[in-house]
Amino acid sequence: MVMVTFYSATYSLIPLPDATNDVLGHDLAAWLRAGLVERGYDATPVIGEDYGYGFHLRLNRAYYWISVSMADGEIDPPQWAVGLDLDPGCLWIWRLKARPQKGDKQAIARSLHALLLGEPGITRIEWWRQAVGQGTSTAEP
Repeated sequence: MVMVTFYSATYSLIPLPDATNDVLGHDLAAWLRAGLVERGYDATPVIGEDYGYGFHLRLNRAYYWISVSMADGEIDPPQWAVGLDLDPGCLWIWRLKARPQKGDKQAIARSLHALLLGEPGITRIEWWRQAVGQGTSTAEP
């Protein structure tokens, strides 16, 4: 999984009424989804998870999972985390039908990066190849 973390007070700190575990990030996930769709990606609706929100993104018949969660809400502005992983979820049959193309993940990461850079309320963008805080982060995907 590829992860990006950043800091922003732009997104709501009030959970949706139906949020599992009072998680945050629906508005951030919806904003990312809209931006990726605008860039030509095919994306499913945002759904809630027990850790945050996410949606599937389809590229070259392969499905990727974009996850959104708050990494640290105890600081101001809060730190958010967005994950990118090859994962068809319940659509496991797609693993047999479509293989990811070389460079797909990098293309999606670059699109996410462009969205984050274009939002003035987002600062300190860090990309992680391992878990957040493990290894060395980079400023770009």
